[in-house]
Amino acid sequence: MSIIYSSNEQIAIEIKKLLLDSKMTQREVAAKLEIKPQGLTKLLSKKNFGFEDVDRILSVMGYQLSIDFVRIPTAAGSGVDPASEITDDNTM
Repeated sequence: MSIIYSSNEQIAIEIKKLLLDSKMTQREVAAKLEIKPQGLTKLLSKKNFGFEDVDRILSVMGYQLSIDFVRIPTAAGSGVDPASEITDDNTM
């Protein structure tokens, strides 16, 4: 399954879809994570949960987190490279 990231809310929705596909309950996933079901619900509803959280959840569900960086195509004739808009404040 491949998605284009737009928000953490979207990631939580995709995880819930995978729960349905894998026929696992949130209670079962929480037990495998050794947290309470409410803890998993809280984790999925966080606005800024990290890739580590997603990876842990997916791992106990039998999935692997895969990240693929894809260049954004420039608008024809615009001559603007999206990478050129990164400032020193946004660099790693």
